[in-house]
Amino acid sequence: MPPVPEPGTAGLGVPLSDRSAEGVFVGRERETALLRAGLDDACSGRGRVLLVTGEPGIGKTRIINELAMHARQHGVQVLPGRCYEGEGAPPFWPWVQIVRAYMIDCDLATLRTEMGPGAADIALVFPEVRERLADLPTPSGLGSEQARFRSFDGFTTFLKHAAQRQPLMLILDDLHWADTPSLLLLQFVVREIGSSRLLIVGSYRDLAF
Repeated sequence: MPPVPEPGTAGLGVPLSDRSAEGVFVGRERETALLRAGLDDACSGRGRVLLVTGEPGIGKTRIINELAMHARQHGVQVLPGRCYEGEGAPPFWPWVQIVRAYMIDCDLATLRTEMGPGAADIALVFPEVRERLADLPTPSGLGSEQARFRSFDGFTTFLKHAAQRQPLMLILDDLHWADTPSLLLLQFVVREIGSSRLLIVGSYRDLAF
């Protein structure tokens, strides 16, 4: 099971029960209200983490997509990432998808400003960043734990800077398939977003079903 937000963080679990009708989005008024309230909080500078859970086929992805549509209509940039069930995916795969989606529509000057001095450390985890910012210095030699901390810290700072310009909604779908590095990064980010315009929405399959 993926990590839930720790005590004191801005987190909320949204379990889904089987109350949907074929082809019609009904019976989700309570869940939809909770998700939209979390989005409103994030847009107001109170970062939130929402985890949607339930059995396979219950509609987790659909309710998140409905929230994403609502978010876009209210000026929020939505960045999706999905965990991969099979073998062969690189570490941090859902986060890699999020970074790629962000860089597609971000001009070079803005990206450089938002990543700031942590860009070289971010590029250790996300090589695509170095492809875009080719003149980045090589970080000084550090132990693996120190290097990971600096990469995580730089990436989290980047997200908070980006959310100052435009509120962000990050989607981490199918977290039950997430690799360990992705979950470690999620744990790190969750602790730091309380005062940002950032919403993280994750879905995972409840293994109790």
